[in-house]
Amino acid sequence: MRVVMIRARFYIKIKDCGGDYRPVKWPIKYPYWCAGQSSDCFIIVAYADSVRQITELWPEACFIEPTEVDKIEFTSRFPKPEWYNE
Repeated sequence: MRVVMIRARFYIKIKDCGGDYRPVKWPIKYPYWCAGQSSDCFIIVAYADSVRQITELWPEACFIEPTEVDKIEFTSRFPKPEWYNE
């Protein structure tokens, strides 16, 4: 059975989230990371079931760039979070 999910890159304006880029609901199903920050935005990379799930977890998300994937890949830049259980 092939599991299909998305790996999304999106932005959250710092003023809209009060400086806290964490999802508004917890626990969540898939891992996420803050991949960077500019003077006014956080750049988030997250796995999810859909773009709708991204907007439910991060209502302030904008410029969402989803890519369909069939597995989660961890790297040195995006390591497995301690809280995540596969």
